[in-house]
Amino acid sequence: MSDALPEPVDVLAFGPHPDDVELCAGGLMLRMRDMGYRTVVIDMTRGEAGTRGTPETRAQEAAAAAKIMGLVGRENLDLPDARVHVDATGVDLAAAAIRRWRPKLVVGPCREDLHPDHIACAEIVRRAYYGATIERGPGNAYPAHRPDALISYLGHLEPTPSFVVDVSDVWEERMDLVRCFMSQVSVDADGPPKTNISSPDFMRRMATRFAYWGSRIGAAYGEPFLVERMLPVDDPVKLFEKRGFAVL
Repeated sequence: MSDALPEPVDVLAFGPHPDDVELCAGGLMLRMRDMGYRTVVIDMTRGEAGTRGTPETRAQEAAAAAKIMGLVGRENLDLPDARVHVDATGVDLAAAAIRRWRPKLVVGPCREDLHPDHIACAEIVRRAYYGATIERGPGNAYPAHRPDALISYLGHLEPTPSFVVDVSDVWEERMDLVRCFMSQVSVDADGPPKTNISSPDFMRRMATRFAYWGSRIGAAYGEPFLVERMLPVDDPVKLFEKRGFAVL
């Protein structure tokens, strides 16, 4: 089986639905692209239960976003949208993806959220992240793999993050990523039923949210992430170096 493995990647990001990675961590993915890292996105459902769009249109939108992010791969686990449960099937599929792509960094949704799918998918990713390290654990059609870290992007709820990534330089491109999913975010008075992310002020609210997190690190825009471990720091002087602002 190992002969068929793709080249390892640096970052493997999981999204409960097509668009979640873009909405919550699109800036990170663009920064990783610009730094030369190999990146992959794993969508866990096809969004078939969504109020707007179809699995087919969302797959096309996800493919368009993948091109902008420069992904080396984008896959779908085909878990049941709006009915995701933490079970062996989901954990096996997610762990197999980790074992096959062998990332250094795994990115997934936060376990503190309002959407049941996000909560379930976050737990699936957490179990898969650990299970992938066990030789005969979940997803063991592929060799065991131990990533360096698992970080979580914040969704509907925002617990205190562990760190914030400056995404100012890629902000406009990040907005282009979101606009790839026009079945979800378009504002059309005669179109499908309205949702939170298709409301007229959604883009403004999203910009305000990430501008707030950017302000916490002296940047125009920032994306918050949570890590359930201590973060190693080699150079505190460099870490807290002022960037034209006073660290609060």
